[in-house]
Amino acid sequence: MEVFKTYIFEQKKNRSRKQLFYNLVVLGAVSAIIYMCLIGVLGVGFGIIGSISLIVAILKAKIDDDKYMGITAYGVRKEKLAIAEEYLEISDAKIPFAEVNDLVIYVDEYAGMPRDIYGVHHGGNNEITFRHKGNKFSINYIIKNKSDFKKVEKLVEKIERNQLPKST
Repeated sequence: MEVFKTYIFEQKKNRSRKQLFYNLVVLGAVSAIIYMCLIGVLGVGFGIIGSISLIVAILKAKIDDDKYMGITAYGVRKEKLAIAEEYLEISDAKIPFAEVNDLVIYVDEYAGMPRDIYGVHHGGNNEITFRHKGNKFSINYIIKNKSDFKKVEKLVEKIERNQLPKST
C-alpha cells in the first residue's frame, strides 16, 4: 500500500505580507529601470542591453530566493500528515476513508513549480477537505518536488477509484 508522508502547512499572515512587500520592491526596481531607460537617464552607454541584463539579474535573484526559501517564506510546517490508499493519518490519529464523507484531495502545486506568468510556487496550496463525525475539515499540505507531485497524483487517482461517492 502506498503512503505519502508530508506536513500540514499553515500560512502566516506576517510572512505573506513580507513576501508581498518583497515582490513589490522587485517590481518597483524593474519598473524604475525601464522608466529610466525610456527617459534616457541611464544614458546611451548603459543602453538597452545593460537594462535588460539588470532586469534579468533582479528577476533571477527573486526566483532563486523563492526556491531557496521555499515553503518557509510563506508559513510553517505543522503536524505530520500521511495520505494512504485507505486512510489519512494526522500526527498519531488515523482516519479511515470509510468514516469520511465528502472527501476531496486537491493536488495543485509543488515547491519550485513555475508559475504561469512569473515566479515559482511554494508547494503549500494543496488541500484536503472532508467531513468526519459531523465536523468539516480543511487541511493544506506540502508537496516538496515534482516526483512527489506525480506520486500524490497517482495515489489520489487510486483513492478516488476506491471511494464510493458519499454525501451528508
